[in-house]
Amino acid sequence: PHPSVTTMRIFVAALVVLHVVVFVAAKPSSNIPEHGGVFQSRERVKHVHQDGHELPVKFNMKVHSPTLGTTFLELGSETDVESQGWWNDFTSWLGSLFNSGDTPTGNDKKQCEGQVTITEPTTITDGSGGNTYEHGLDCKWLIKAPSGKKAITLTIEKFDLEEDYDFLYIYSVPTATDEPLFALTGEVAPGKTFTSETGEMLVEFTTDATEAHQGFAAKVSFAGTSDDVENPDDSGSDSGPAKIVEAEVDLRATHVAHKTDRYRTKDEVVVLRRGFPMTMKVSTDNPTECGKLSVWGGLHDGQNTFLSGKTDMSASGWTVSCKGTSNTAFDLTITPADLAAVGLFQLYVKLDGQEFVYDKYVAVIFNPWNKKSPEFWPNDASLLDEYVLSENIGLWRGSAGRNSPMRWALDQFEPAVFYSALDLLQGLDNQKRQQIQFVVRHLSSAENGMLHGKWARDEKDYDPYTKPWEWTGSGRIFAQWRDSSSTVRRRDSVRYAQCWVFSGAFTSLMRTLGMPSRSVTNFESAHEHQPYDNNCDAYWVLKADGSDDYTRDRDLENDSVWNFHVWNEVFFTREDCEKCDGWQSTDATPQEYSDGDYQLGPAPKTRVYNLDVSGYDKVGYDIVSDTHFLVSEVNADQRHFLEKKSGSGRNKKFKLHYTEKNIIGKEISCNKPLRPTGRDDVTDEYKPDERNSGRVLREWATDDSFLNEELSQNDVRMRQKYPASVSTGSSFHVRFGFDMKPGVTEDRRVELYIEVQMVDYTGQPVTAGRDSSIFKTVRQFVRLRGSDAKKRSHIVKVEINPSEYAPWLGSGTFMQWSVSGSVIETGQRFLSNKNVEFVTPPIELVLKQQDVKVGTLVDGAAVLVNPLIFPITNLKGQIHLSGHKVDLDTQVSEVDAFGRLIVPFALMPSVAGKQDLIISFTCDQVTEFQGSAEITVAGEQGESPDAVATKADSDTKMQEQQKMQEEAAAQAEKLEENLKQDDQQEEQQDDGGRVKEDIESGQIEQDPEQEPVQDPEQEPVQDPEQEP
Repeated sequence: PHPSVTTMRIFVAALVVLHVVVFVAAKPSSNIPEHGGVFQSRERVKHVHQDGHELPVKFNMKVHSPTLGTTFLELGSETDVESQGWWNDFTSWLGSLFNSGDTPTGNDKKQCEGQVTITEPTTITDGSGGNTYEHGLDCKWLIKAPSGKKAITLTIEKFDLEEDYDFLYIYSVPTATDEPLFALTGEVAPGKTFTSETGEMLVEFTTDATEAHQGFAAKVSFAGTSDDVENPDDSGSDSGPAKIVEAEVDLRATHVAHKTDRYRTKDEVVVLRRGFPMTMKVSTDNPTECGKLSVWGGLHDGQNTFLSGKTDMSASGWTVSCKGTSNTAFDLTITPADLAAVGLFQLYVKLDGQEFVYDKYVAVIFNPWNKKSPEFWPNDASLLDEYVLSENIGLWRGSAGRNSPMRWALDQFEPAVFYSALDLLQGLDNQKRQQIQFVVRHLSSAENGMLHGKWARDEKDYDPYTKPWEWTGSGRIFAQWRDSSSTVRRRDSVRYAQCWVFSGAFTSLMRTLGMPSRSVTNFESAHEHQPYDNNCDAYWVLKADGSDDYTRDRDLENDSVWNFHVWNEVFFTREDCEKCDGWQSTDATPQEYSDGDYQLGPAPKTRVYNLDVSGYDKVGYDIVSDTHFLVSEVNADQRHFLEKKSGSGRNKKFKLHYTEKNIIGKEISCNKPLRPTGRDDVTDEYKPDERNSGRVLREWATDDSFLNEELSQNDVRMRQKYPASVSTGSSFHVRFGFDMKPGVTEDRRVELYIEVQMVDYTGQPVTAGRDSSIFKTVRQFVRLRGSDAKKRSHIVKVEINPSEYAPWLGSGTFMQWSVSGSVIETGQRFLSNKNVEFVTPPIELVLKQQDVKVGTLVDGAAVLVNPLIFPITNLKGQIHLSGHKVDLDTQVSEVDAFGRLIVPFALMPSVAGKQDLIISFTCDQVTEFQGSAEITVAGEQGESPDAVATKADSDTKMQEQQKMQEEAAAQAEKLEENLKQDDQQEEQQDDGGRVKEDIESGQIEQDPEQEPVQDPEQEPVQDPEQEP
């Protein structure tokens, strides 16, 4: 028997698979007949040459049969192998096939091809009959409604296509250039209807080259309007104008795709990153089409008011596309523009004049994963885990040479922080919200209105509010601000903050809005007041007692040098100035006015490095002044002026005594990525190595008319040796060494005067309720013998005991030494101003378990040691874990001298991932104690405590918590027993023993009465005439 039609298809496919090589003449189409019958030529054709190259060609054989229609056979040729070709010896087989008794009849469906115009009711199919459809089809049916009709309805009778690869597109226009009303794939239930009321409908069927299914069949019908269309699914429902009945967004899938699934907003808000799409599923009660749906909306205050008016989002740069899954179900793909305004939006869908408000707000934030946005992070993408997603950082504090990170919980995914950021954006118009620099600048100003900064000389001046050092994270700050009033304008500032609090909170604001950001600490940070001249000036005045001693007069000084200052950096590219891309410096701490408000930046760090304040014409704010301020913060010189003996009061005359260079801008530090306790030194990103660069800073205008006086003869050197830091409660000493320069043979007498006081980190004196901040003065005379080699140098050692400084520790963590001296014979003057930092012992955390799950308890104990020689009182403690903040009950009013306090705790983590457990205590005598530990919490990101609580019976949970508390208390008692031996050993150690330990460890050098002077680098002072 002759093969069937299917067999013929297999045969033709086999020929192609076997790579039958055909050499085609220049015009092979002449051998392909257009009439019925088969290919008759027996000519062997040859390959084609063009410009000396052999080209691959195709041979097309077109076979036509009145019953089968037109069939194509396509065979490809290569150019690297030449064979004898092929002969059409199967002509008789094809002829017998076409004329056999098995030839299909006219009752079978033809394969679809080309475009067919339909003007009458009919049924359209893929043409496969009972078989699967063919590959590579592209068939079209142009359906035109007859006169008097307008609505065209397609009713599905069967539908089975390869999902996501083969499609049936339905258009309401006669061409396929517009978006389809519906794109059907996979399976569609019989009876589904799709209607166009334009009077024309184009249906297109496309298949790919692989898997094939059973195809489709659809009935075409016409009516005057859609109201007249027969609905096979209609069970008596009222068919009228379509209304939207539902609009839904898959929040979980959307948030995962946008990397916003950590936001703990309890699904109240859809959080989108700009440039990334969101799918909204819209359902209507009656059939309609995509072309009638549109998305409108605008910036909203989250209460009752649109901030910028309502507009078609497509006209605002957003992209909105529609795909119909049926004639009553549609997928709207909504994509915020790459430069969309950030903030809270309310969206609604419009249909025939109706407005259906989506029941959740949509928040648009920055997107460092979007290559088309200026905030795109072009470096190692894993660093975004640190600069955007990390919830814990270290804020570096202390002094150059001795600093450490204070653990800070950013809480950027907490609702209070996220909603506060959106609230603080109010007042910034839609256009400026699209530009990062204006968002950053606005928030640097808005935050110092939300937070109240204070630098008090007495700790009691902060009462009854929170002292700056009592904060351990941003969450409580923003929660307190939002709780003060439901109206943004009426909210009270949160009291009190200092620079590290401003910076920690600002990092939270930036990261909750999606910006790569970090906190940066500059040690020995200059604070110049306008106009900036790159100098910080210190004034020394004669004491009022008539002596020749000098003391520092801060009331005359406009500038200051802070032990450290913490600001922020934000990463983005800029089009408003050249060579400005990368990290931008900004500061929310209120210091100097810029454009009439306390704000700073963003200023490009590259320009700070190069001292470049030009080319800012297009920026739109006073970035020149801001860059000047930053240059001074990291580069300024400190000049010391001495009062002349003529003049009094504000008419005092001063002369420049000396200038300290290369002391400002030290160890500029931020977190090492993904290592919260690791320090990343970024000093070389702000300034070159001044010791090697030979760079001279740009000079700004200053009045130097009184600086030209000749200085006295200088033939005596003074060296100083300070400890890098002191453990609170310890004794220590400072050494001052004097030696005569070579060649001096006369004797010299040196008068030394020292004032010691407690200051805060900005250098401001701390009075602690007393009339003066100075708690110790030292006056000493030194005689140097020019003719005696052994007495040409001398060392003065000044001892400091805890009983002297402890009463001043409440508000100050630095001890400042102001030193002045003079050589009686020559009038030579010495001036020096140095700070020594006090370090409190860290709180030790003892945890029962390091790895816990969301919703299970973690218990442990905090161990605090009083380092002072008298009791500490009024202890307040708190423990902080992401999403969980608890005040600790110490159950004691004071801790004895050198005593130890053990506080048990138990809490339930509510957020998964690596978390910092941060614990802190404050008291009246010491500014702060702090400790931290990292724990790993297993569970889903963003899982809420409420969801966890439902997993177990509440009574069982309470019993478990009580048991954990009891175990924690027992563990604390056991710990106390284990530490008794250490207590006994410490009681035997006196202050001298502590100093001895320091000497043995090398922190303090022991020196005999006439020990040669040594500088901080331990270089011995020697007379060139002496033998080494």
